[in-house]
Amino acid sequence: MPSSRPRRNGWSTIGLGLSVLFAVGAFAYFALAGTPIRGAVIGLLILLAGVWEYRRKLQDVVVAESYEAEAEAQRRENRR
Repeated sequence: MPSSRPRRNGWSTIGLGLSVLFAVGAFAYFALAGTPIRGAVIGLLILLAGVWEYRRKLQDVVVAESYEAEAEAQRRENRR
């Protein structure tokens, strides 16, 4: 059953998927060229960069939400 709530990390997930696709493509290209070890290393580097970027974007979302929650709490406190 699909969730009624919109996906929070849509662009981050798409970016991670593209980096995984690119890593697989790089591995396949180099493997077909006769250097599968080089392809594995390059694919792994691309994959690690994609995961790192994905985690950084998720952390940015968490920090932004915490700042928004603090600002909202201060607004409520100032209304009293």
